[in-house]
Amino acid sequence: MSKHSMGAYGVRGMKKSLPLLLLLLLFHGASAQAESLKNSDFLEFSKGQQDWWFLGAFTALGHAATLENKETGQCVLRWLYDEGEDRKGFLLKSFRTYPDHTPTAIVIAILRKDCGVFLK
Repeated sequence: MSKHSMGAYGVRGMKKSLPLLLLLLLFHGASAQAESLKNSDFLEFSKGQQDWWFLGAFTALGHAATLENKETGQCVLRWLYDEGEDRKGFLLKSFRTYPDHTPTAIVIAILRKDCGVFLK
């Protein structure tokens, strides 16, 4: 095997670090905004901006959770879309209730309650 080949150990190592990488990419993508983004800020986004954020957040969290447990990951990936607008309404209500928290913290707390603990 060449020194540039990943081999089985490299793949296992990547699988273990992928959830962290996905989260870093999700939350670092808008680093200046991410540090200051509160639920009150999120509520000022247009519906289109909110929808894009939801898509990115749930996709990244779902894939990260799937690496730990396939069933939990599927729950996370389906959570928003199984009941669509009702679930978005629930999230927006939660964001209004906790304006000084971050959207990510609320989403993860709800998903852990409904889908099980992930991203330990």
